[in-house]
Formats: sequence, structure tokens, C-alpha cells
Amino acid sequence: MARPKNKQPIQRTHDIHIRCSEMEYEIVSGYAESAGLPTSTYIRKCFLKEAPASTHYIVADTSEIHQLVTIAAGIGNNLNQITRYLHSGGKITVSIVDEIKKCITEVRELRREIVHLGGIYGNPKTLRSKKR
Repeated sequence: MARPKNKQPIQRTHDIHIRCSEMEYEIVSGYAESAGLPTSTYIRKCFLKEAPASTHYIVADTSEIHQLVTIAAGIGNNLNQITRYLHSGGKITVSIVDEIKKCITEVRELRREIVHLGGIYGNPKTLRSKKR
């Protein structure tokens, strides 16, 4: 029995040249790298409207995220109690205004923490990496 013949590779005999800026080249090269393809193959697939596969991994410390979610839940609980009190006919007092200001301050601090985590783990909070 004879060995099966190999498929003939596609002969690519035509060149297409394009000009791009350094920034455009870096972007396209980055996309190609994340897809695990050479730049020319990636561009060819894009031109032919084939979907080049790319893998994105979200990298984060879940314990820190869980801690921030817990803090946000506490702030939300405090605001809900204040809202319930005011909707039931409660009067706005200095202590309630102070509590609302405290909640706003905590939300701002929480936002800073989230932005900080985004800076540590990538921007915008994701990293492109090769397939593992």
C-alpha cells in the first residue's frame, strides 16, 4: 500500500506592500503575537475576513477583588439603610449628612484602590499573553 500524498502547499506568488506608522505596526504585531501567528499570516487572515484567534487572560488577585466587593457591599448597605430611613419619613440630620459624606469618601477610596489594581495587573485590567 502506497503512502498517501501530502497536500500541496498554497504557492503565494504575489506581494502586497502597505505602509504603516510605527504605532500601527506595533499594534498589528501585538495582535498577531497574541494570536500566536506571524504578522503576515495575521494580516492575510484579516484581509480575507477570517477570524484570527487570540487568547486573552484576565490576571487578577481574587482575594483583593473579593475584599473590595465586600467593602462595596457594606457601603451599599449603609446607603440603603439611610434611604429607607428617609423614605419612611425620617428627618435629615447632621449625623445623616455626615454618614452620607462618609459613604461618598469610602466610594472614592474604593475607586482609587480599583484604579491601583488596574495599574498593577494591566491596563485596562487585562494582559495579553501567549497561549499557555
